[in-house]
Amino acid sequence: MSKFRVRFFILTALLSSILLLNACNPAQGRSLVTITVTSTEESTPTSAPPTATQTIPPTSTATITPLPPTPTTTNTPTPKLVYNEAGQIVAPILLYHHVEGQEFNNRYTVSIPDFRAQIKALSEMGYTTISLSLFLDALLEGADLPEKPILISFDDGHRSVYENAFPIMKEFNFTGVFYIVANRLGGVENFVDVKELNEMMDAGWDIGSHGFSHIDLTQAHDSVAKEIGESKSQLSNALSTQILTFAYPFGTIDPFLAQKVNDSGYRAGMGLGTNIVHTWRNLFYLERIEIYGNYSLEEFKARISTN
Repeated sequence: MSKFRVRFFILTALLSSILLLNACNPAQGRSLVTITVTSTEESTPTSAPPTATQTIPPTSTATITPLPPTPTTTNTPTPKLVYNEAGQIVAPILLYHHVEGQEFNNRYTVSIPDFRAQIKALSEMGYTTISLSLFLDALLEGADLPEKPILISFDDGHRSVYENAFPIMKEFNFTGVFYIVANRLGGVENFVDVKELNEMMDAGWDIGSHGFSHIDLTQAHDSVAKEIGESKSQLSNALSTQILTFAYPFGTIDPFLAQKVNDSGYRAGMGLGTNIVHTWRNLFYLERIEIYGNYSLEEFKARISTN
């Protein structure tokens, strides 16, 4: 496939392999749905954030007494970039909810030691986190990517992500995508607020919408204007940032919701699944691999290599 620019006002974008799963109370089976999404406007690609440059402080020449040698800082090697043709991208998208505690508690909570071990393993395996905008640019238009790109996402806005996951990921030079429920901003107990989210964005994190009040929208079509549209505008205004993607609450979707997410100006939608290969056809239901709290490190590694 030759390099070309994909215009986002194409007549239809087919969405296939939609998994009607429930992220908080999943169904036992899965249904496959083919969805047609009609684009109403051209999407303006967002460029990837510039790479920060390191400033080296000047060496003082006025010191008479010799000082002990300055410890050498080991910088993360710059990953080799490979051009990714438009139309497909191979990259795991991981999904977490809570990161807290010292041992297994429940499916939706990954302990702090397990999370650290998983992030360390990703680093050792050569994965590099990329921004949402770069991911979407590579899929839709083609872009240079690290050899092993990955997205790490977190749903619901729990404070444990800021307190525990954020510093561990920063230690390994990883960034994430945080999906926030809009009505939980404003000092709601156990959830992050604007101050914490601004700190995370300053470190390179992306913010997405997880709805206005976290309801199953397949059962509440009359609420989509508030849940999909208003959540986007409220988060964008509160955080002064673009909200590029929508994560379907409970992972449930139907053709009506996919169309409304597109109509509301999102560039993509996030769902659930096991595939690490993403194409135009599932742009509004990108599959995310949920990481359960009871996974061993070997099970974790196996999950992210599933095709």
